[in-house]
Amino acid sequence: MIFSAVALQAASAASDTGLVDRPANVIFILVDDMGWSDLGIYGNQFHETPNIDSLAMAGMRFTNAYAAAPVCSPSRASIMTGQYPARVGITDFIPGTWRRTSVKAGTWRNGKRVNCAN
Repeated sequence: MIFSAVALQAASAASDTGLVDRPANVIFILVDDMGWSDLGIYGNQFHETPNIDSLAMAGMRFTNAYAAAPVCSPSRASIMTGQYPARVGITDFIPGTWRRTSVKAGTWRNGKRVNCAN
């Protein structure tokens, strides 16, 4: 929500000076477990991020940020609702459902040996 307000304010300031005569395009990218220093545009030489780097070079970069929570679920809830995670009732990660996708040969289930065909 704050990001949107800042982006719209910057766009309106640019239009007041006559630099822009069309609405601003805003791209919001949310990635779990990625730090600011993981992108090439911020100096990382290990990870190759050419598309994000070209977007950042052609547009506006925001170098200060705030995360509403240290884990993904409450942060996402905060971004989607514009409210603090505690207000929404999501203060920890939401666990997913773990499912076995395949059974390897020679594995055991319920005390019995299971073959790949089972």
